[in-house]
Amino acid sequence: MNKTVIYLRVSSKGQEENGYSLDAQEKLAREYAAKKGLAVVKIWKGAESAWGKIERTNFSEMLAFMKKHHEVRHIIFDVLDRMTRNDVDKLKIAQLVKQYDKVVHFSRDNKMYSRESSSDEEFMMDVQVAVAKKISNDISRKTTMGMTEKAEQGIYPARAPIGYLNNHRTSKIDIDPERAPFVKRLFEMAASGEYSLQMIEDILYAEGLRERLHNGRVRKSTLYRVLHNPMYYGTFRWGKKLYPGIHEPLITKDLFERVNKALSLFERPRVTTRNYPFSNLLHCKDCGCSIVGDFAKKKYMYYRCSFSKGQHPHEKYIREHQLDEAFAALIDAISLKPGVVAWLQKAIEIRLKHLEKAQNKATGGLKAELSKKQTELERLYDEGWEKGYPAEFIKRTEERLKTAIAELTQQIQAQTIQPEAVRQKSTDILKLVCNMGTIYRAAPLSEKKPFLRHIASDFVLDGHKIYPKYREPFNIFAEGNKKCLEIKGKSPKSSKHLIWGSLLEYFYNFFSTNVIYWHILLSR
Repeated sequence: MNKTVIYLRVSSKGQEENGYSLDAQEKLAREYAAKKGLAVVKIWKGAESAWGKIERTNFSEMLAFMKKHHEVRHIIFDVLDRMTRNDVDKLKIAQLVKQYDKVVHFSRDNKMYSRESSSDEEFMMDVQVAVAKKISNDISRKTTMGMTEKAEQGIYPARAPIGYLNNHRTSKIDIDPERAPFVKRLFEMAASGEYSLQMIEDILYAEGLRERLHNGRVRKSTLYRVLHNPMYYGTFRWGKKLYPGIHEPLITKDLFERVNKALSLFERPRVTTRNYPFSNLLHCKDCGCSIVGDFAKKKYMYYRCSFSKGQHPHEKYIREHQLDEAFAALIDAISLKPGVVAWLQKAIEIRLKHLEKAQNKATGGLKAELSKKQTELERLYDEGWEKGYPAEFIKRTEERLKTAIAELTQQIQAQTIQPEAVRQKSTDILKLVCNMGTIYRAAPLSEKKPFLRHIASDFVLDGHKIYPKYREPFNIFAEGNKKCLEIKGKSPKSSKHLIWGSLLEYFYNFFSTNVIYWHILLSR
């Protein structure tokens, strides 16, 4: 039997109650697998958001598993929005299908997506993802509006900080009788100026202060946030604004200000990134702490581990110019050769022509239906009163036709991609990745850190070597260049085109769905 995995997800309690529970999804998926002759080898299920800053753990594990196990070709989801509601994850699934020859199934809809799917089927999946993303964004916007409304009423709209408890009956926050006395003592000790945060942490722990959830030690980082939180004297910060709260304060504003003045005596002056432009950009391989600028000697600037978790054996220092040279080498590793850029531009042009044909075919029927509804509405206006139609009938018909016109217009807009914009953007991006090494070396030191953060989410320093965690699509550029180096002098030139050709669909999708991201990068 063919092997398959099953991926199940809910993102809210309401979905559990509306027929999308994990058990219901699993039952339907297993029945679908049996009907299709697929043997289930692994299941992922849990509650994960499909759109947010925190990457979905189960989803990432499933992707890694499918890339590693070539003998498992099939993935079963419940419906498309259980797979993804965002463009980034859609591209990851497209990569699995195109590069790894995987087949995606949707058990509730009885649909499939594979290499053999037609351009129309692929286009409709893109439309469904766009619709799911819009629904998700609408929900998020309404939630944000509701929370802002609560904030304007003086009600703190999130989880209460230590010293307070959420009252789910009244939607307000109440004083926590167990921890509030510790919070008051914390402010009093900090205001005296006689204690460091570490000393206060140790004293409060000995006196019985514990975390709410895990009953563990309340660390000085948490105490620091408490001491800088205006909620405790009666206001709270939501978004970028301060709101007067209706909750009972634990301290006075005067005590809060005295605390923050006293804390400044214990805080070390921070090294500015202007003086040390690579500070806090890298992490130490041995302990994971930040690499920071330490001192300057003659014309050289020196960096070292911050030792936030304690001292450890290490390479003592590294010079700034050595870091700069290492970063330049990393940029070279993701820069594309002019020949590869020219070949990719031609290939993308061919793909765009196919897209335009498919797009015209897909929207043709919608445009015809839109024209029909507009004609009906005009006829209603022309003939309605003349022929004596009842006013209520005219009103209902008008509302129905206007709703249909709005929906059809929205569907046409959702399915319309501007090939010319994609063409221009892909050209600009390919020129950029062809010249990134030159751009980086010519940039002032003060501008290199933002540039580096765009191409990698993290850099790890091991001695004098830097190991990047490239962001998409730079990880693809690095992979393609590495493979080309491996076959250099061993295979004909056409082999390089095969390497980049296997990644072409990924390039195209990334260019067409991440226009805002690339606009930011190109403007630097």
